Amino acid sequence: MEHTNLSIEHDKILIEKVLDDIDMRYIVLFLYIIRNDLFRDLNNTELIESYEKVLILDEIFKDNILNFWDNEFIEVAVDLGLFKNIRSMREFQQKEDDFIIRLGEETVTIENDTISVPDHSLFLMINKKFKFLTRRNFNSALIKLKGVRCQTSNIIHPFVSEIGDNDFTIPDDIYYILDQYGNIYQAIKIEITIEGIYQRFLEIQEKINEFIDIFEPKLRTKPVLKKVHEAINDKKDIIKYLKDEKIELPDKFAYNENDIENLTFKDWNSKLILLLKYTFEIQQIETKLLEIKKYYSGKSKNFNYLEFIEKVSFNEDNIVNSIQSALIKLREELLETNNELEQLTKKDLKLLNLDFERYLITSRDD
Repeated sequence: MEHTNLSIEHDKILIEKVLDDIDMRYIVLFLYIIRNDLFRDLNNTELIESYEKVLILDEIFKDNILNFWDNEFIEVAVDLGLFKNIRSMREFQQKEDDFIIRLGEETVTIENDTISVPDHSLFLMINKKFKFLTRRNFNSALIKLKGVRCQTSNIIHPFVSEIGDNDFTIPDDIYYILDQYGNIYQAIKIEITIEGIYQRFLEIQEKINEFIDIFEPKLRTKPVLKKVHEAINDKKDIIKYLKDEKIELPDKFAYNENDIENLTFKDWNSKLILLLKYTFEIQQIETKLLEIKKYYSGKSKNFNYLEFIEKVSFNEDNIVNSIQSALIKLREELLETNNELEQLTKKDLKLLNLDFERYLITSRDD
């Protein structure tokens, strides 16, 4: 007999394929989290009633939230971005009781034991955590999830159910399948932490690149940077190594022994070498971050996302502790690099570079 609903027995490969797609994954998992972790699978009537009491208010004050909702519900609501003008629990706690809470023109509603999530609200929840998800990709993934062709029969499996024109919910079959695999929310939180540190890495990398551009943009092109890192790794003089490797550099890098003794040159050169060494350090950090992300993403990933959820939920092979320990070290390394970078400013580096170029012009004239 042909099966009609999603099942692990018939559709495990299909489910793995959907969850390994980063655009589709978060739509399904966030709908699951809204139902499971926010509304506790609609098993708590008092919780649902307290939520609806807040929705009918003309103006929602912080005091209303505290009176009607329990702390766990508030924490998940804040984390998901249900409040449009509150970014964190710390911010929520600091607000006065008469602070007006905004849920937005559209928000999550419950009707006939069904949770309805507006597509725009769902996108904002996901994008709050994963900035790389674009609205275009979100819309495309949402369309695909409405009907995914079964790999073992001729039927279509919906991974999301559309309610009305723009509201969505998670179907029971995929919800209960995911429920078997453990703590979805924990897996997502770990991924969010990894992504947050990776975004911090990108910000610091961009700052380093902007500083290097002041000295010479060519130094951060991939071919040149590769040679720079070779020199650093082999503990060689970076600029001399670039010249030995036939890398063409501007005339200002053709300095002589007299230039080397000049104080302006020493300052200019030390700052440049420091920045180039930062690119090497930051590359090492990126390599380690990508190694962590390989647990669940990329072509050579260690586990598909279902397996990742299961391993995180039960801390198999000490995976949670390993990831957390590695992230703590990487966060500290990024913090140290950023603190050092904050001692530099664009203005000072531009002036230093101008001073050095002016020195070269005047010294050559002499």
